[in-house]
This record gives sequence, C-alpha cells and structure tokens, in this order.
Amino acid sequence: MPNFKYIVGNNEGKKLSGTVEAEDELTARTELNNLGFSILSLHETDEKPKTDTTLKKFIFEAIDKNSKIITGTIPSKSEEIALTKLQTEYALNVTAIWTENATEVEIEEARRKGSSRLQQFLAEKQKIQKSQQPEIQTENLEEQKKEEAIKAKIEYTLQEVTKMLQTIDKDLDAASRAEINKKIDKLLRIKHSSNLDYILTSAEELLKSLIDLEYSLKEKISQEKHMELEIKTKELLSNLTRSTGPKSLAEDVITKIDKWQTSHTVAEGDTSIVVKTINNALSHVKKFFETPKEILLIKEQIASYNKQLWALVKLYFKEPAKEYKEKVKSSIKTVWAERKKAKENLVLTKNMLKEKKKTNQIYEEPLLLSFLEELTTFTGWLLLFYITYYFTSLYLNTKNFGIEHIPQGFTVYDSRIFKYVVIIIFLLHCSASVKTNFFRKSVLADIILVPVFLLGTIITLLNF
Repeated sequence: MPNFKYIVGNNEGKKLSGTVEAEDELTARTELNNLGFSILSLHETDEKPKTDTTLKKFIFEAIDKNSKIITGTIPSKSEEIALTKLQTEYALNVTAIWTENATEVEIEEARRKGSSRLQQFLAEKQKIQKSQQPEIQTENLEEQKKEEAIKAKIEYTLQEVTKMLQTIDKDLDAASRAEINKKIDKLLRIKHSSNLDYILTSAEELLKSLIDLEYSLKEKISQEKHMELEIKTKELLSNLTRSTGPKSLAEDVITKIDKWQTSHTVAEGDTSIVVKTINNALSHVKKFFETPKEILLIKEQIASYNKQLWALVKLYFKEPAKEYKEKVKSSIKTVWAERKKAKENLVLTKNMLKEKKKTNQIYEEPLLLSFLEELTTFTGWLLLFYITYYFTSLYLNTKNFGIEHIPQGFTVYDSRIFKYVVIIIFLLHCSASVKTNFFRKSVLADIILVPVFLLGTIITLLNF
C-alpha cells in the first residue's frame, strides 16, 4: 500500500508529523480524522519512513475516542515511552503493547496487563468525574455552546464569501481565484474539527486575503461594488472576532443562573427543598432577564445596520472624489431607511408580544381566580348561615319565648370551637374578597394576604 506523509494538529494544538499507510488519500484522511486530528497537509510520498536502528518496534492495540478498536506499530526506545506517546499525543486508550518479535505467551501477558491497566484507568476516571460532576457538566455545556456559536459563524462566513465571489468572479485572475479557493477548501475540510482556534484563524486568513484582493481589484470594478464588498468583508471579520461570551448584563445573569442550576440539579438525584426553592426563584429571575428570540434577531439586525452606517461615514470622509461621495451618501440613506424600518418592526414586535402575554393571562386567569371567586361565595354564604345561627341561638337562650325545652343544637353558639370557626371563615372570606375584587393581577397582594390570613388565624387561636 502507498505511504502518505502528513502534518496534523492534535486537540492541544500541537503539530505532529509522520507517515501513514493506506489504500488511498481518502482512507488516510478518514483514519487521521477519526483520531481527532486536524489535517494541515496530506500527500502521497515515495519517501520511505526513516528508521532509527536504535529504536525498537512495538505493536499496539488500542481504543480511540470513538470507541473504535485500532492496531498499529510505533518505534520507541522503550515500552513506557511508546505508551506515554500513544496516550498523550494520540489520545488512545492502549489495551495491549508488545515488541515486534514477542511470543504468543508474551502477547497474551501484554493483553492481560493492558486490560488491567485500562480497567484501572476507567475506574479512576469515573471516580474523578463523579467527584467533579457538576463542574464537568457545566464546562461541557459552556464548551458546547461556544463550539456551536463558532461553527455557526464559520457557516455564515462561508456562505457570504461564496456570494461575494460570485459578484467579482469575472474580474478575478486565475492565480487569485486559485488562492481564494484553496483557503475556502481548507476551511471546508477543518470546519468540523475540534480545534476551534485553528478554524477561527483559518477563517480570518480567508477574510484578510479577500480584503487584500479587493484593494487590487479597485481599478477593475465599480466604486459602488468595491464599497459594498469592503463593508461586507469588514463586517464578517468583525463578527468572526467578536467574543462568544455574554454581551450584556442580562446574558451574564442568565449564564450564571444556568451554571448554578446545572451544578445543583443535574448532579444531585435527591435535591433538597432549599435547593428546589432557590431554583424556582432563580427560574423566575431568569424569565425576567430573558429576551424573546424575535426581539434579539431584530436587535442584531439594527446593530448590523449601525456598523454599516459607521463604515459608510468613514468612507465618505476618506474618499475625495465628489461622485463617489454622492454614492456613499445614497448608500447611507438606504441603510438608514432600512434601520428605521427595523426600529419600527422592533416596536411592533414588542407590542405584539405584550398583547400575546395579556391574552395568555386572560385565558389563564380563571384557573386561579375562579377558585377564589367560588371560595368567596361559599365562605360568604357559610358566614351568613353561622351569623344567623348565632343570633337565633343567642335569642332563644337569653329571651323568654315560652319554650320549655330548647334543642341542644342551639347551645353550641357559646362554645370556643364555634367562635374559632366563625372568625377563621371571616378572615378567609375577607382575604379572598380583597384579592378577587381589588388585586386580581397583583403578585404582591398574594405575598401580603396569605401571611396576614395566617397571622390572623394564629392570633385568634391564641386569644380566644
């Protein structure tokens, strides 16, 4: 099989070089990608791998990060050095390693040692992960969000660059076109790599080369087209280099709340009442700071228009030609009009969301308030019955109506339990009535009325 010479970058950003034996370039590329490497260069070579006679040849069996079993050879001075290199540089879990001329007994012993070593490694790893589970989960979540944001930027950049190249394709010479396509192909190859810094650097190189190309094409293309390309390229470069971290206080608060909730709810199976209470409170706080996606998209659009306007203003004062200034002025008016539309759309969207929220509240209101209204009606009639019974019993027992034997049921009015019941029903009726008639939508009223009712109940029980 042919040999392929490679230069790759590992997960730590370290460059590695060597040769790999494969049926074709695609197979070699796939094998290197499966090992988690970002391929910098790969080509077939007739050059035979250099062999150091002082090095021993070791055969190894290992498991890669995709849980795929792989075998291979590695030259090294000792088994320990070879094992360390496979684990650190190639991120392999080695299950067995032996010298090239080992016997069957030695190979079996190597596999037994490797199996024991792997089990020990997995046990230690599991123990560490269990003790640091909240931190790991939080870090993984943040890394995932960062990776998704960067890859979304790369996809957007590639799409916009393709559109830009279509507009100037006729004006490009073969050498410039080949250079740009080379950088695009490179970015397409590595965009799914885990080396995010390398992906971003490659994308920046592509955009900077486009800026240089635009200056060289200034005489070939119209001033208006050159201006559009320059603004768009600088906008893409600014978007690419912009931090993926929180941009505002609200986003920072939401990020910190998510981090706390992840570390205290996911990691613990038996969540305490205190943690649950704090989580519920934080969820309400998060809702307060969260901005709807519709609003965010429009705000990002307005921010983009602001950047375009600033770039156009700088171009206006930069270019001396009157004709060019007029074109820039016209572009400023166009962008300003689009920005105005976006501002109006933002106001309309905010009003629409408010109305939607109100509508939802109207539909949700009966679920809570209908119960309070029913409770108010029930306690009102019950209170009327008890008051009627009280005065009837009082008159029957204190006035002489000529009745020899008053029923025993009419003597309960003077008991302590009866007084407790009447006063508690009265307090409950008053609280429910105040809520339904005066503070239907007030959360503060809920917070005040419930403790007042409970306090009144306690005072009643203690003093009567």
